[in-house]
Amino acid sequence: MEQTPDKKNHNFQKDGKEQFNRSIGLISNFALGFTYLSPLTAVYSLFALAVTLAGPPAVWWILIVACGQLLVALVFGEVASQYPITGGLYPWARRLWGKKYAWIAAWIYLWALVVTITSIAEYTSTFVESLFHYGQTPATMLVTSVLLLLLMMAVNLSGTKNLARVAKIGFWCEIVSVIALGIYLLIFHRSQPFSVIFDSMGVLAHDGSYSTAFMSAALMGLFMFFGFEACGNVAEEVQNPSKKIPVAMILSIVFGAISAIISVMGYLLASPNLVSIVNGKTSDPIPAILNEALGETGATVFIVVAIIAMLSCSLSLQAALSRLIFSFSRDRMLPGSEWMAKISKNGV
Repeated sequence: MEQTPDKKNHNFQKDGKEQFNRSIGLISNFALGFTYLSPLTAVYSLFALAVTLAGPPAVWWILIVACGQLLVALVFGEVASQYPITGGLYPWARRLWGKKYAWIAAWIYLWALVVTITSIAEYTSTFVESLFHYGQTPATMLVTSVLLLLLMMAVNLSGTKNLARVAKIGFWCEIVSVIALGIYLLIFHRSQPFSVIFDSMGVLAHDGSYSTAFMSAALMGLFMFFGFEACGNVAEEVQNPSKKIPVAMILSIVFGAISAIISVMGYLLASPNLVSIVNGKTSDPIPAILNEALGETGATVFIVVAIIAMLSCSLSLQAALSRLIFSFSRDRMLPGSEWMAKISKNGV
């Protein structure tokens, strides 16, 4: 059954009974999109690869992709303002293109979220192991990943307000571990000149072309700038969504780009032996840079902050997935739709 909006409050109800609690404000909505974006996760996981592929100029891909995705965010923001409906891509596609295209888009998006959530959990488990030193084995990594997923699921099930609170905490952890740390490295531990971001350091692709090498480093930017659509996935839980969701999407892209550039610049310019990173001799350079700049205690604090930020990222992804499944089920498009389309007392 189609949902009918309350024109004043934009509450989408089923049979005039159930509706979400509008407890998410602009800052919480922005925090949700920003933690989904998670510059920390993208920078930490792809910094070494991007610099090995294209040298220090790989940092420019952050700005290039951000500009392109900002155009996408403007389009998504306009669509979200016209259709502030929970589920994001699915209900938008259904109203703009029809049921068949929406069904395909929803299934692709659903499985993309599932893969991303499990990948982030697995990646976070390596940080947890680094913190507690219990040994990395396939079994311990699996158990840790499952426990992290269950923990974030429990937070999601506890209600929209708790989701917003944890998203804010994750946002500040991202700010500290990305922007604050990047500025600290640039001010107190700079070992390279700023001009190094124009120096390819002799990197060439297999065909002898630097253009090919530079294009291959685009992965860092492409992996980083998706997830801002999460702001629209919770549309029916946002206060005045038609105005606040587009702003939150744009802020996610802008602040994501600023924080990522500062972070990558910090790691690049604080590296005393940048050539060894470019040549691939230092496979995991960020821990070495942090240990030298912060010491063992400072590096441990960073790990704790990074774990919280990554858990918040996983939380945002789970929130997006749950709202997508709800929206999909509300239109009777999934097996077991009847019970998956219900709204609990917590408004989730």
